[in-house]
Formats: sequence, C-alpha cells, structure tokens
Amino acid sequence: MTTVKKLFSVAIVSVLFLVLSCHGGQTSDKGSKVDSVKAPPPPGCNLDTPIIYSPNIPHDVNVTLQAGYNGLTPTIQPCFDLFSWRSFIALNWPANSAGAPLSGNFTDYADSERVWEYYKDPGEVFQTGEHLLAFSGPYKKEHGIKEFHMFSKSSHDIHLPDSVLQATGQPVIDKNGNFALYEINMNPDEVNYIQSNGLNTSDGQQGKQISFPEGVNGGAMGAIEIKTTWKVLVQGVDSFNTFYKKRAIIYVPAAQSSSGNPLYLKEWVGLVAMHIMHKTHTPIPPFWIWTTFEHIDNAPEWANRGTKATNYSFFNPACTTCPIDTAPTAPPGGLYIWNTVKPYAKKYQINGLYGTQVVRQYPVYGPTEAVNKQWQAKLKKDGSVFANYRLIGSQWSARTDFAKTDTLPAPDTLANTVLETYIQSGSCTMTCHKSATDAVGAKADFSFLLALAKSNEYLEELKKKNGIPASKKK
Repeated sequence: MTTVKKLFSVAIVSVLFLVLSCHGGQTSDKGSKVDSVKAPPPPGCNLDTPIIYSPNIPHDVNVTLQAGYNGLTPTIQPCFDLFSWRSFIALNWPANSAGAPLSGNFTDYADSERVWEYYKDPGEVFQTGEHLLAFSGPYKKEHGIKEFHMFSKSSHDIHLPDSVLQATGQPVIDKNGNFALYEINMNPDEVNYIQSNGLNTSDGQQGKQISFPEGVNGGAMGAIEIKTTWKVLVQGVDSFNTFYKKRAIIYVPAAQSSSGNPLYLKEWVGLVAMHIMHKTHTPIPPFWIWTTFEHIDNAPEWANRGTKATNYSFFNPACTTCPIDTAPTAPPGGLYIWNTVKPYAKKYQINGLYGTQVVRQYPVYGPTEAVNKQWQAKLKKDGSVFANYRLIGSQWSARTDFAKTDTLPAPDTLANTVLETYIQSGSCTMTCHKSATDAVGAKADFSFLLALAKSNEYLEELKKKNGIPASKKK
C-alpha cells in the first residue's frame, strides 16, 4: 500500500486517504478489505443508465475533476470504469477489411476480426519486420489468421527485439503446459505521431521531447496501446466457446526449438487478457488511463485459491505444494526451449505436471465489480462471448497540488494476473511505465515501445539480409 511520508503536510495525508479509499479499503493482507463508502456516482457516469453498445471509442472520461485530487471520492471510480467498459466494447467491435466498425449490433459477425486487431504491430511501425516471421515458412498470410513471433534476446542472428512477453520478460505457463502468448498493437493516432515526428528510428529520436497526443471529447481520439495475452486452446480440455478465439501461427526460431529447426505451429488461441493504455485530456493534466481486462477463469482470488469449483486456465488446485506466482527457472542463456508438440512448455512444468500457479493477490475494487456485473449480465443476455471477461480495474492519476513532481495512482494497486504475474504487489501498471525511455534514453511519456526503435544503419543491414532494396539516400 502507499506509504505516507512524514514530510507531507496534513493536507496531503487527507489526499492519500481519498486515494486509498478508491482502492476499496484494501490492506497489505492479501485478500482482506473493509467496506467502502457507498454513494451514487456523479452525473455523467450514472450506473442506472441503460447499457448501450457503441462502436465509438470514448476519447476521454466523462468526469470533472478539480485541481490535484481534491475531487476524488470513491464515487469517481465508476466514471473511469464505464470509460473502460465502453472502450473494451468499441475496440472489440466487429470490423471490416479496412478496420472500421461494421454496422449492426455488437453481437453480429461473431467470426469477424475486431477493430483493435487492425492496429499496427510494433514490427511494422519500427520497420523491423517481426510481424512477418510467422509467415516466412510453410504458411501464407491469410485474413483472420493471427501471428505470434516467440523469440527472445539474441535468439535471431540479426538481433531482432525481444519477445513480447509479460511485464518482467518471463513466460507464464498455463495449466495445460503451454506458454502464454503476447502481442502489442498501436492505434493510428499513436502511429501517426511516431511516424510524422521521425520517432520510428533511434536516429530520429535524437533531441526530441516525447508527448503523445491526448484524447479530447469532440476532438482527437488520442494515442492508444493495446497488449493482449492468449492461451493455446486444447481440444477436449478447454471450453472453446467461452473464449474470443482465433486461428494463429506461432513462429519459434531454431535456437528455441527442441528440434533445432524453426517451428511454425498452427493452433487455436483464446484471448485471456487485454491491457489498454489511452492518453486522455482528463485527469489533470493530460495523462494516461490504464484499463485491464481478464477472462473470468484465468486464476482464483487469493481467498479462494483452495477451491476446486472452477477449471482455471493458469491454476491447478491439485498441486498443493506448488509455489504461487513464481516464474519458471530461467534456462542457461535465457532462451526458453519449445517442445515440438503440446505441451510446448513441457521442459518447465513443475514436477513435469503443472504450469505456473497464478493467483490474484489483490481483490477487484468493490464498485468496479458492481460495474462488471451490469455489463456481464447485458452481454450474457445478448449471447456475447465477451460476457466471460471482467474489468480488473481502471488506473489513472493526476499531479497533486502538494507533490507536483510525482503521481499518485488510483486505485493505488492494479495488476493483471497474466500480464504482471510476478509483480502484482508493485502496481507496475503505472509505476513501471513512469520510468519508460526511448531508444536514446530520453523520457518516453510512459510508453516502452519507443525503445524498440533501431538505427538507420541497423535497418539497412536488416533490409540487405532479407533481400529488400536499400533506402535511397536523400
């Protein structure tokens, strides 16, 4: 929990009390909490308003805040949670071949790709080409086929960027013994900002001050980054119809294949988590809002970890001695080896039987769960697979009047069990991102993606290796 430093005035103590109350009154004892103050949400985020699906991604939060945290009470959080749910629905709206939302209802076109799936992969934005690796073998790129490029540091002979893994760069292994899969997408506003300012190379980042575009109601959408987690679905074990699922090709380089040859694996995968970062005009000053969703059957709450009622994807109650939220031991050189057949992470299973024992260490904030129940009930009634997903929280911050050089997140702790598995108590959602720098070491406005940029010399070498004509010098 947040520690109140003695040098703060009495006023900041009151501010922190309000922030902590927005965290649902949780204590450092995992799973315990006290009742929160119950009051109706402010105008603009009334929970009694009927839920209406919309393909329009909200640009900002419908709430008015005073300077600092003076306006923050436990009734403010539903405004951010409704923003998160509306964003989740709009981003997951069925899309046409141009990535635009299709007309009709949200529950129509169940097999269509979603709006966010047309957002760009960092490999395309930074010209490094990882998004094409899955199709460099026996498979050709097809509409609706997702690609994963699962390689780690220095595993490729030209040193492509690291794998897109969970926050600490370590893998998570599901109950079936397969590695979880991760990907990142960037919306057009963010891509345009990067490209128009020459930030897609390290040479172009020299001497630049980074400030991503903000979303404004009635104006620009603002920069959005999306990180998703997927699990390999296994016939006869997983309930396919409870996941938003896709066909996918997983590329594994020779250095990480148990056969010594590259793997091109074609599998069904199910969405288990979605992390959304959105730069908005609110709070004060313009800041990012972190939204994180999970599948309802990912992992148990700390208090329920001994029950066997749910077939969790990342927890097996049969292993009573397995360490909880502990990463598999890193192999020599840091390269995790994939088995050629399922289970792909067999080499790293606990006792040769169990995957990562994932448990949620902090419960979802009570008012957020109330918002969840409303949206899940509506989606279930309408027959949507997205009824099986749950908002874990919406984290935001504003600079305080008393501590202008720092930020105080609300809620103070927020973690996704399969994106931030091993650092749940650290609230890395915001606190890690505040240290983000670009490829030349300058502050990167909370985004780690700019660090993926390479030099022009590197990119020319990459093009030469792949038989692509060199860029014409101006």
